[in-house]
Amino acid sequence: MNIPFFNITSLSLLLLLLSSSLLVLHLGRNNINNQMPHLLSSPSNLKVAILGAAGGIGQSLSLLLKTQLHYLIQANSPTNIHLSLYDINKEVIDGLYADLSHIDTPISLSAHAANDGKGGIHAALVDSDIIVIPAGMPRKPGMTRDDLFNINAKIISQLTDSIAESCDLSKVFILLISNPVNSLVPVVCNRLISHHKIDKGIEKRLLGITNLDLVRASTFLNELSPSNNGRMPYVPVIGGHSGDTIVPVFSSQSQLISTMDEPQLKHLISRVQYGGDEIVKAKNGKGSATLSMAHAACKIVTNFTNLLLGNVNSFESINYIPLLDHQNQPICKGSNELMSMIDNLQFFAIPATVTSSGVNEINYDILNHLNSYEKNELIPICLMKLKKNINSGLEFNVEEV
Repeated sequence: MNIPFFNITSLSLLLLLLSSSLLVLHLGRNNINNQMPHLLSSPSNLKVAILGAAGGIGQSLSLLLKTQLHYLIQANSPTNIHLSLYDINKEVIDGLYADLSHIDTPISLSAHAANDGKGGIHAALVDSDIIVIPAGMPRKPGMTRDDLFNINAKIISQLTDSIAESCDLSKVFILLISNPVNSLVPVVCNRLISHHKIDKGIEKRLLGITNLDLVRASTFLNELSPSNNGRMPYVPVIGGHSGDTIVPVFSSQSQLISTMDEPQLKHLISRVQYGGDEIVKAKNGKGSATLSMAHAACKIVTNFTNLLLGNVNSFESINYIPLLDHQNQPICKGSNELMSMIDNLQFFAIPATVTSSGVNEINYDILNHLNSYEKNELIPICLMKLKKNINSGLEFNVEEV
């Protein structure tokens, strides 16, 4: 899908690439002696499809993946990583492909557009191992994520139809960036159920990317209380991915926040919760979070790529995930325990262990270690608003699309 995007400066892209390069190099070097069998849809070829590659997030993410993912391929490995770029805007996607194809990395590329005479979205999706979806309408000034819902729910439903028709749902991972994530992940679940394809365990491999909240929490905390070890602080962020549903767990960095008074800490929390508004305002309504979102998404896609290349057995990550399958059974260990702690909500952003089969275990213990403010003030508001967001997604009428 074509997303209006903010013009990216060379300096911004350079900084973005440098930060992501360090992450990918770290993962690749750490896993060089821990290889596992390949678990790919096509032998010796890992395919990552980006739906909405012509937009602001899509272009930036495509650049990052083209320049960084090859660091994860082990020496003398026959595996190729292929980026499949799709958008409805053929002119922009062709230009993106041409530009990226001049970059000197072994990551192969293909460009696809609706009605392109070359198979369109089916060709873009077939044999995909990872599907990343930044497609849809971006947020504009004064827009809430709820305002976006009806537009983007239709777009995402149509893309989900194509995924159900073209992909092996027993293997593929679907990583959703499009907003509102809180409501669109439930929409995707329901749409897959309507195709009777949900019995392949895709619920374990459908994840909403909320990593930008963690990136912001780390960045903003470091600005106020820099760490003395040269590393960015890790701050888990749970709940949802909009406004008050975002719960940054700053108590996990008790030493760094020990000198902050209550107003400072509340401001820090609010800045994480409404960081997207800050960017929309700074861009004067002509763009939203594209570079920072692409960076955050690149981190997540890198983890999944590393997993499917067989470099690691599993990894832990915070994403917005379904907790029940299509038969209302827990998707994995820890689902029931978590739901009992969050008013039986069916979707939540929480630390979870991911294997090649999908979400394997939910690490809900983080809720037992919240401080009193997080537990008694932030979580109740999160649950109340997140429940409404989830219901909007579950009640969306797929037959109207």
